[in-house]
Amino acid sequence: MSKKSLLKIVTFVVLISMVLSGCAAPTPQVVQQTVEVKVVETKEVVKEVQVEVTPTPGPAEPVELVIWGEGITAGQLELDPSDPRAEYAHALVTKFQEENPGITVKFENHGWDEELRQNLTNAMLAGTGPDIIVGEGFFKNMAALDAMLPLDDGIGDIVENAIPGTYQGAYLNGKIYGLASFTSVFGFERNCDVIEKAGLDCSKPPATWDDLLVQAEAITKAGNGEYYGYTLQGPAGFSMGAPFRLYVYHLEAGAAMSKPDQATGLDYPYFNDPAAAPVYTFLRELAKSTPPGLLFEADEGKVYTQLFQGTSAYQMAGGWHVSWAKDSGCTNCQYSTVPLPENGQPATVVVANVIYGIMKTSKNPDAAMKWIKFTQRDDVQALVFQANGRIPTTRTALEALHPNVDPATQAYIDTLLNSSNVNAMPQWVKNPQKVWQVYNDFLVKLFTTDEAVEVLMDEAQVLAEEAVK
Repeated sequence: MSKKSLLKIVTFVVLISMVLSGCAAPTPQVVQQTVEVKVVETKEVVKEVQVEVTPTPGPAEPVELVIWGEGITAGQLELDPSDPRAEYAHALVTKFQEENPGITVKFENHGWDEELRQNLTNAMLAGTGPDIIVGEGFFKNMAALDAMLPLDDGIGDIVENAIPGTYQGAYLNGKIYGLASFTSVFGFERNCDVIEKAGLDCSKPPATWDDLLVQAEAITKAGNGEYYGYTLQGPAGFSMGAPFRLYVYHLEAGAAMSKPDQATGLDYPYFNDPAAAPVYTFLRELAKSTPPGLLFEADEGKVYTQLFQGTSAYQMAGGWHVSWAKDSGCTNCQYSTVPLPENGQPATVVVANVIYGIMKTSKNPDAAMKWIKFTQRDDVQALVFQANGRIPTTRTALEALHPNVDPATQAYIDTLLNSSNVNAMPQWVKNPQKVWQVYNDFLVKLFTTDEAVEVLMDEAQVLAEEAVK
């Protein structure tokens, strides 16, 4: 191996640890497959998707396709196939293996986010990396290190059906390195019991930031320590929980959190964009209506269940909140678009956006590409909402699902189908954990001091620039 190649591998291993971010061929035959799509609440059959599939000839030698999956899929495979919670994962693997004789799918659960990145780093050091990796916020970083295979040559016939925002986080310098199997975006959630208890009309959710501040303050005052106006998730180390949701407000105001790095195409910190000052002023006021102690709670479950329990009135919410609220006993939770600033623009961010990509070290790149394309098919995408309540990522699958779901989920689908401003989080050019730590430290000062917002933003920018040197 040349020194240059060795250096590239070592560089990848070091940097990725810091990233957030044979069987005989069968006689071809056409198989008619039917998938029943059900409404989650009622289990009533509402639509059938039929796809004609010709099983492909098996490989000369048996192939084991190793996929490092996220908890919903890889985790479900650890359950008995008869368990309803395992329906999606087992159906996915069984269907693919039946259509591709000779290929065995091996899902492995190596965690998510930081745990996943660390385990991937260890695997690369040991030379035991998978064929396919899932992720959300580090595909561009790995692509920049030449550790991923671009998919463009293999997905030309299907890419136009994919919602661009769902693969934005795997798009670098004109190439696509991953496609999402399921996704969600942010909307706005409210507990009408709390709002009406405070004497307000829940049928008229706040449309603007000013409306939200007025209502949140009024609800908090009426609650007198029993309930509050807004659930604002605050900073927690290098966690991206708060930045994910605050980024929506940034985009609505036309404010940047990053700018392109000219050398790599990755994201360079821009924490002192003047357009962001009104965003932070707004958030500082909104924090005053958050239940005491919740602003710095690291457990997201504890943060967002406060609304379900009647302690909070409004909060930012992903599409999974619809079923989460019902399961938590909130029978009067409703949904709308996120309030806008004056002269603002509708915008949202993809979240829980599960992307599949092929590692450059994959031993079975052809089989891996078959899997990527398999996840984009209408019948496979139809399984997503039916089995796990998440939202499909292709236009045809979303259009087919839309008339068969509740109004709240329809709103999330509408956003994906119709919005031209669906975005992914920044992926920093270097040291992402350090950059997110800088941002969260900035938020701590924002919410605990009276120092001028612009001063705090400038301080954060200096520290962020140092972090990416």
